[in-house]
Amino acid sequence: MNTQPKSTRVRLHSHITQSRFLHVEEALNVGWGKLRLFAGRYKRSEGMKAYVFHFLDLPDARVIFDALARGEQGFRYKEYKGTPPRDGHPAVSRALSIAVKGENVYIELKTGPGKLTNTGAITPNGPAKVEVNVSFKLYEARRMAASVLAYIHAWDVMRMMVNQHLVSQPSPYLVVSATSEANGISTAPANGISKPNGTVTLPADVANNGRPVTCKTSQPAAEAKTPPITNGRSRNGYAKQNDNNSPQQLLFYGDGTPVSADNQTERTTYARYRQAKGAVPPSKSALLQYYQQQTAV
Repeated sequence: MNTQPKSTRVRLHSHITQSRFLHVEEALNVGWGKLRLFAGRYKRSEGMKAYVFHFLDLPDARVIFDALARGEQGFRYKEYKGTPPRDGHPAVSRALSIAVKGENVYIELKTGPGKLTNTGAITPNGPAKVEVNVSFKLYEARRMAASVLAYIHAWDVMRMMVNQHLVSQPSPYLVVSATSEANGISTAPANGISKPNGTVTLPADVANNGRPVTCKTSQPAAEAKTPPITNGRSRNGYAKQNDNNSPQQLLFYGDGTPVSADNQTERTTYARYRQAKGAVPPSKSALLQYYQQQTAV
């Protein structure tokens, strides 16, 4: 799914001040998906003085950037992560703090010596060696968050399209007539009873005493006529229920090959395979092998 070289990253947004910067970069191919925050201090004509980075889990990133996009007042977030000791190198602690205060937003990244706890977490072990605090105006933070959320949403859609043979098939849309008359849309006049085509009945005649003139014998109301059904749909465009000609659900093998819609034996065996194995058959040949095993019993 991720086609860019391993030595590069997609940069989603950059915020640069007179002496600080913060880049939000994609790392969605890491684990279950992450975003990389890369911040630093610099001085014009002298270059970067210090930098620090932090990997943010995608579920946390959704909540954080949604709060920033809405400008949620009083929002605060803090987390501690790090790298465990390996190859003779000590543990490294990384901390991220985010705070919304009025019209300002502060994002702080720290890194320094860490300590591995009994639970496997990394906590700070002494003062931070590098600390970068980047400030935003509220609108700047909202603009950054909107860009990040738009990218995450597009990535979600692309991920579902690539793996569409693994996800549930959505139901079709309900298609109705484009005209108000066919849909039975009615108006609601102040006086009179509304009709499907928008016409109204006149109010009853009023006698001199102010009471409506009525007949002594009541007339039965006309029976409502059910609109005829045509080609599986009623006149108002609603789909006919329990239609035997409704299309079958599309099924796919693990390699993306579709299951034959006309072969009932293949579809039945496919369903039995999923029920027995808890997964879709990886290929048509695998399903055939499963079918032969079942029929040989």
